[in-house]
Amino acid sequence: MRNGFKFKDKHSSEFGVTVKTKSRPIRPEAKVHTLDIPCRDGAYDFSEANQAGREYFYDRTFIITINVCEDNLYTLQNKLSLISGWLMGKGELIFDDMPHTVWYGRVSDEIIYMPNHGGKNAALEVSVRVRPFGKCIFGTDGPVLDMDIKLDNNIPISLDETVHYEVSGATDIAVWNFGERPARPSIRIHGGRNIILSLGGKTISFDSGGSCIADFEKQSVTVNGNNVGVTGEFFEFTAGNNILHFENSTSDLVKLDVSYTPEFNYGVNLDTIDWGDYDA
Repeated sequence: MRNGFKFKDKHSSEFGVTVKTKSRPIRPEAKVHTLDIPCRDGAYDFSEANQAGREYFYDRTFIITINVCEDNLYTLQNKLSLISGWLMGKGELIFDDMPHTVWYGRVSDEIIYMPNHGGKNAALEVSVRVRPFGKCIFGTDGPVLDMDIKLDNNIPISLDETVHYEVSGATDIAVWNFGERPARPSIRIHGGRNIILSLGGKTISFDSGGSCIADFEKQSVTVNGNNVGVTGEFFEFTAGNNILHFENSTSDLVKLDVSYTPEFNYGVNLDTIDWGDYDA
């Protein structure tokens, strides 16, 4: 296996460099909110006092060392110029030793180096600030042919069938979140009027007008690209099984498509994912 990483669809091997990971935290720092009370031991922790009832986390930072070797100082500077352009901006980051995990972030600090060995070598220390949790390289639609996945990996053959539903009237729908973190999916609804979606004591309602998208990440509902009014409170889908209650004011058959990319505490281990009733 290559020892390197891909950033913004370019692999480090394209630049003829060697790579080492200096720091890769396996857990992000929690956002802790406490209140000290006089004449009391300890403090009150309000970290989970929010609409989701859970703690949130800061971004985490990976530190990578990139070693560049060239024949002379001139060619070294040319190579560093190419690397500088590559490391500008933000995008997806995938390490070779974590091929199923996608991190999204940007190089957060300036990159300083000192030439050594007569100006032929340079060691760059690169800090990449990424989102708190890694995502699977594929979402609910399943993997595509060019992904780095073995044929015998633990993935249901009919994964995409687990997120398509046909319902009418009022009913409960089992939605499985195969990630380790809460998910905020996008639900495309074809048909129906006066839609109600409920989960875990929270409810949203809206008039779909026949076809719409309820985006739980953006907390919005659109019909033909236009925002419509929503009553209630958007919710999250916890890891594992979720019983989504669906209501619609017509007796028509309604199609629902649930779409999300699962998040994981650190790396994605396909062999240990719990697929519920769809286990491979």
